Amino acid sequence: MTDMWTCLQAGMDAGDIDRERGRAAQTEYAELVERFQSRMPEAAVKAEAARILKDRTVVQAKERRHAKIAQLQRMVANHQLIHASDDPAKAIRSVLDFNETADTDVIGVRAQRDGLRRQFMAGIADLLKASSLDLVGNVRNKPLLRDVVRELHGEATGDARAKEIAGAVRTQQERARRLFNAHGGSIGKLDDYGVRHTHDARKIGRTSRDAWIEAVTPELDWARIEDLKTGQPFAAAGQAPDPAAARRFLGEIYDNITTDGWSKRTPSLTTQGKALYNRNAEHRVLHFRSSDAWWRYNERFGQSNPFNTIVSHFDRMARDIALMRVLGPNPTGGLEHLIQTAERRATLSGDTKMKENVSIAAAGARAMMGHLTGAANRPVDGAVASFLAGTRAVLTSAQLGSAALSSVTDLWTLQMAGQAVGMGAGAPIKRAMELTASQSSREAAARMGYVADTLADTMSASARFLGDTWTPEMVQRLPSFIMRASGLSWWTDTARNAFQMEFSGLLAENAGRALSEVEQPLQRLLIDRGISAEEWAQLSDPELLFRAPKGETFLAPSYWREVALARGDLPAAQIESLSIKLSGIIEEQLEFAVPSVSLEGRSRLIGDAQPGTFYGELLRSTAMYKNFTLSFTLNQYRRIAALRTPQSRLAYGMQMTAGLTLLGALAVQLKEVSKGRDPRPMTDATFWGAAFLQGGGVGIFGDFFASETSRAGGGLAETLAGPVVGVGGDIIRAGASNVARMADGKDPLIGRDIANLARRYTPGTSLWQLRLTTDRLLWDELQRLLDPEAEQGFRRIERNHRRQRGGRYWWAPGDRAPERGPELANALEDRP
Repeated sequence: MTDMWTCLQAGMDAGDIDRERGRAAQTEYAELVERFQSRMPEAAVKAEAARILKDRTVVQAKERRHAKIAQLQRMVANHQLIHASDDPAKAIRSVLDFNETADTDVIGVRAQRDGLRRQFMAGIADLLKASSLDLVGNVRNKPLLRDVVRELHGEATGDARAKEIAGAVRTQQERARRLFNAHGGSIGKLDDYGVRHTHDARKIGRTSRDAWIEAVTPELDWARIEDLKTGQPFAAAGQAPDPAAARRFLGEIYDNITTDGWSKRTPSLTTQGKALYNRNAEHRVLHFRSSDAWWRYNERFGQSNPFNTIVSHFDRMARDIALMRVLGPNPTGGLEHLIQTAERRATLSGDTKMKENVSIAAAGARAMMGHLTGAANRPVDGAVASFLAGTRAVLTSAQLGSAALSSVTDLWTLQMAGQAVGMGAGAPIKRAMELTASQSSREAAARMGYVADTLADTMSASARFLGDTWTPEMVQRLPSFIMRASGLSWWTDTARNAFQMEFSGLLAENAGRALSEVEQPLQRLLIDRGISAEEWAQLSDPELLFRAPKGETFLAPSYWREVALARGDLPAAQIESLSIKLSGIIEEQLEFAVPSVSLEGRSRLIGDAQPGTFYGELLRSTAMYKNFTLSFTLNQYRRIAALRTPQSRLAYGMQMTAGLTLLGALAVQLKEVSKGRDPRPMTDATFWGAAFLQGGGVGIFGDFFASETSRAGGGLAETLAGPVVGVGGDIIRAGASNVARMADGKDPLIGRDIANLARRYTPGTSLWQLRLTTDRLLWDELQRLLDPEAEQGFRRIERNHRRQRGGRYWWAPGDRAPERGPELANALEDRP
């Protein structure tokens, strides 16, 4: 081989060309020559191969330079962040999740991700309304969705609505691509990109390599597929590709999918892997010849329906853009540089405590990054992880059906979060009531960009209490169904939209003023979060506010962005940055108003333990239903710590505690009535202890104020270990009790245990609207059928409740109809 090959070799021998890159270039050159030699004379082949290689090298060099500059900028920012902070440990955490006590103005990855995702969802609101998942997890309008997919692939359907929706999706796809590239990425533009295809490695792995290649080859448009080794299409339009080249190409993709990328990776001393700026272009490698071809492939080898695929694409892009905005084109490397900068400062300072805190924060930040990217949810043992994830989903659907009754405490967190930023007394609660009653208010919220999260739900509505979990497809729908059916999803959507609208209204009330004239405490919040006087002037331009039909004005990030872009007074990049920044600030405050599962809270409970390991699964069981509580506690602790004076801290803490305890008392009583019991007497300390814990989101521990077991039947140790361990405890106790009975010469009561386990662990049994009726007319009758001592058991339950809680049943166990209604006056009686 001569010419370019020889030149590359000479450059390597002289030390002018990196040997690894030189060999890669030689390989590409040789493959180009091999590809063209059957079509051209030898001299023309070498000239064409050299030209393509040179062009490709120039493009790659520009991409690397763009990414390198972005990463160097991040390194400078990291240095400034760490050395400007009084506490570098808190600074490390603050880049990922909001920490009100950190003295930084960084809008963290989580807040930017959530804010940007909300903007993307606002942009495809018509798709969400038309084709979102119904109560049982099916797409609402599948024919329309199919036409939308066709339009996205450049196929005219004649359906004006499908064309309009596809145009909106395409607009957001292009916006996501531009934002990604602006921060160091490199994704090429495709006018007929279509819909991202998600490969299911398990389905593909069950198909042989040859069978998969044979199935996918005729479905592809080879004229639009670029050979990554040459940068050229595999075939001209309408022509078939070279069989050997196509087979090699698809074989590499098959190997890459089924080996989780290890077919192209070798063990090394780094854990960073490929940077985001490279990785996010990979899903555009395959191009299907039509929407129907895409649909057939997705049904056979894909991971989800097209609606989930579209929404999940924006989820991923929002996360990756946020990561790159905060940590650079290689976020893992950017985080490590931040950590090392903090470690260097702490070590050189000689401050032992600072060094220790930085070390702890570094470990926590790495775990948080794992949960952000999904690496922490990658199973080690797929079969074990699948079984136990499914178990957790079933338990959630069996045990959280009454969680909506606990959500009455959101009324107080809404009030306190609004008060903290300067909203009027009860303003967000009034707005929530208005959204509940008024269709026009809901439409106004949607027009300004506040779309209900449930519309974008891809069967993960239980995330508020559980966090993101890897769950088998077969049981994914169960928790989402329960959260929707119980009304919790609806209420969460309403409360979140109410707070966002009120926050936008508060911003609009201060529009037109200089930042120094903005009312407190909003002014302090904006300054603390890095909004400059100039930026505030741009954001608060009265001409850019949303005006509702009733005359109210709102400064809503999504709407502001659209109007600002249309007016064109500011550079597009500046408009994007300001809208994302403002969205992030609102998301930070929203977490105080309607608590969910914070990134830091989840990582503190689970760390970097992966599914499919004993430790990882035990921690996931322990974390069930406690993620929410820890996240809420962390946020409130830091809010109190961030207040300026001891008096304000004491006042806030007492006010929050008092309000949550009172509403916790209401939640306790609502749950009692939903179980067929009279309200509990409110005249003793045990009730108020339970109310206090209920208000803080740990109502299950309130059971121990009057009993040695929780409502699920287990003791304190099992409650701490989580529901999965509790299931095992219930099964073991059932077996042990029957063995003991037989040892005493008594008949076993296997039927009773079967009935009790079915009552406790059947999905939907705790749904508050149906729980009591199902208990009395189904499970009690089943127990009568299987348990010879059923009647004695029913009366024993009544006696125990009377002794422990001081109340009676208004619809007693075993009764086929209630004798009376709830005796509300029992709440004010002295406990006997």
